[in-house]
Amino acid sequence: MKQFLLFSLAVLMVAFAACHKSSTPTPDNSSGAFKFSSLVANDTVIRVDEITTLTATATGSELTYTWTCDFGTFIGSGNTVQWTVCHADNFTINCTVTDKNKNSASKTIIIRTHV
Repeated sequence: MKQFLLFSLAVLMVAFAACHKSSTPTPDNSSGAFKFSSLVANDTVIRVDEITTLTATATGSELTYTWTCDFGTFIGSGNTVQWTVCHADNFTINCTVTDKNKNSASKTIIIRTHV
């Protein structure tokens, strides 16, 4: 009986030891919090066929930038691109920023072109 009691106690101790919580800390995401703070252009009024530089400012991890406009051409990629168009009008440019956790935000800016 004494051997059975010692064996049962040993099994319980091993079971409890295997069930303890890991002491590995969870990653702190506060320093890499996602935020899309601004979208600016060096010129918001340009002549047809001129180029303006657009810059999106965001914080977070592994950011991707998606630039769209119904007309015109984007030159480059990332948080700073250039844009030009061959006719006069007002154009809405959109930038969507997405982080590694699929958080995303969009901002728009209007560029006016003239002859």
